[in-house]
Amino acid sequence: MPDGIHQAAESLALTADSNFQPYSLEPLTLGAASDSWISSRHSLAHACPSDPMRDPEWLRGFFAGETNNLWIYALSQGGRHCGLAPFLRRHWSFKWQIGELTLADWPLTRFRLLGGEIDFPCDEAAYDLLFGELANGSQGCDALHLEEIPVDSFLWRYLNESRFIRKSFLRYEPEPPAGRPMLRFQGTFEQYMGKFSSKHRKNLNREVRKVREGGLGEMSFVRYEALGEVDVFLDQAVELSRKTYQWALHQRGLSATELLRSRLRFAAERGWMRCYLLSCGGTPAAFLLGFQHRGRFLFHEIGFDPELAKHSVGTVMQLLAIEDLFNYNTPEILDFGEYGRYKEAFSTESFLQGKILLFKKTAYARFLRGGHRGCTVVNRSLSSALDRLNLKTKLRQRLRGWRGSK
Repeated sequence: MPDGIHQAAESLALTADSNFQPYSLEPLTLGAASDSWISSRHSLAHACPSDPMRDPEWLRGFFAGETNNLWIYALSQGGRHCGLAPFLRRHWSFKWQIGELTLADWPLTRFRLLGGEIDFPCDEAAYDLLFGELANGSQGCDALHLEEIPVDSFLWRYLNESRFIRKSFLRYEPEPPAGRPMLRFQGTFEQYMGKFSSKHRKNLNREVRKVREGGLGEMSFVRYEALGEVDVFLDQAVELSRKTYQWALHQRGLSATELLRSRLRFAAERGWMRCYLLSCGGTPAAFLLGFQHRGRFLFHEIGFDPELAKHSVGTVMQLLAIEDLFNYNTPEILDFGEYGRYKEAFSTESFLQGKILLFKKTAYARFLRGGHRGCTVVNRSLSSALDRLNLKTKLRQRLRGWRGSK
């Protein structure tokens, strides 16, 4: 990736300029960091200019109330600041699941890397210093959680090949790497639509036209960006989210409503909020909650009324939002986040990313890892069997419908 090439070149330059001076590491919570401390390191965020997790202002607002649990590890060499790595300490549920059924829910305190890469020089000595500090400290956590890591990055290679990691942690990769879909905004919306086959493009246009022409009642499609619009958007979107299986099964969707309200207000004050609501016949049908930070639109959450699923209102919502992104305040990239087939369908590119847990070497950690591995084996066997019988989709739909009605 271009960022990786840039980072490697920067690392070589730093090494040459510093005459191999040793690295030093300064850990500090964001809550304890002074404005001058942040300002002195703010320029490092420009190495990944569209990654909000490298922007101290974003971190302070997005994790308001948690800044004393948000640790920043600042790397220096020869008196020169050369890297930042933010980690968030939080209690977490480590679940053993068969399909969408939870068998057990174990308490775990994790230290999660914010963002998919560590903004350090590509030098094993720098990473050894960081992970040595994390192995000895990590603020009383049971595990380090590193996710969204590009598999072509220095960090991924380090986590897979480092002797220090093998010696100091129980490494666990809970699932194989998956694609991270992205949409790069180039040309016009009409040119973007040309990426689809003529048949698929015709079907998409028909679905959108049906909604636009009032097939489900008069259509309203609204973009929300202003501070005064946060409650208007969120109150309607939450009512939709309550109807989804994500809310009923996994307490996801917009279930953390007040936290999201706080984050949207923070983002709106800085011009970073960008959300959409699709209504049909005066009734909310679908929503998309997103943030636009510098050149990147972050696809945070989407939901729609399951009773309108056969009318593809979720697909219509995505396409209308993408059209608006092409025509107004256009970002460079739409980052869909975690892989999903419906996201991949609208992407123009992707890269492989993976996740790794580094447990402390305890009996409890071995127990958690072993149980999770066992569930993974069972899940893969069941998935293969259901695929052969063409039953997976039907079973998933029935399970979601049954759990959603409880």
